[in-house]
Amino acid sequence: MCRGQDLGDYGQMVRTCLDVFSHGTEEQLYEILPHVSILRSPLFLKPLLSLLKSGKVYQQEFAAVALGSVGDSQAIKPLTDVFMKSISAHRDDVRSLQASIVQSLGDIGNEQAIQPLLRIYKLRVGSGRLSSCRQSWVLAALGNLAQQGGMRAVRELTTCMRTESELLRAQAVAEMAMAFWHRPAEVPEEVLEDMYMMTADRSEGVRAAALSALSDLAKLGVVETDRSLPPAPFSIS
Repeated sequence: MCRGQDLGDYGQMVRTCLDVFSHGTEEQLYEILPHVSILRSPLFLKPLLSLLKSGKVYQQEFAAVALGSVGDSQAIKPLTDVFMKSISAHRDDVRSLQASIVQSLGDIGNEQAIQPLLRIYKLRVGSGRLSSCRQSWVLAALGNLAQQGGMRAVRELTTCMRTESELLRAQAVAEMAMAFWHRPAEVPEEVLEDMYMMTADRSEGVRAAALSALSDLAKLGVVETDRSLPPAPFSIS
């Protein structure tokens, strides 16, 4: 299949994608990814799950991304299983696969993904830096779910806004603000209160992230720009 090639009608496009799943090169797989995102055919689920389970690493990574595009919740458990298997293998060449799986769990748009995401967030395998990377991926996935209307994801982000890590606190508040860009009238009052409190965080980076988040929401008319801020930093235990 060549870049720019006419794929024909819907049925022909689906068949072309299925053929590339089976016989395509790495380049060809990624060339059809936009079509997979548009078609979202239920016929894609089984071959993608097969690639995810037993393909080469690049095929597994493609399958993970594509499954996120298809958006079928049946992929949540297989994605989680492959992630956990890759963790136990202690291989450096699967880092990108792991990131793609976490992203896909957020892209699927079903809050059934939250429990496995929290399981990944709490993993303490590998270096501290690697654990922080996994946690950052999870925050982005939770933010994605929250953008799609998931209120449980909002609650979990709120919890992460109180984590010990300054970097993760800053990311959590930024993800929270982005989650409501397209539905500003739905920001819970308690979420706004938490954001205001974070403008007095002991970390300069967290304070800046909270102020930026509130500024963005203010532009949407969500918050009052002259609202009083907390008088002094507070400590997160």
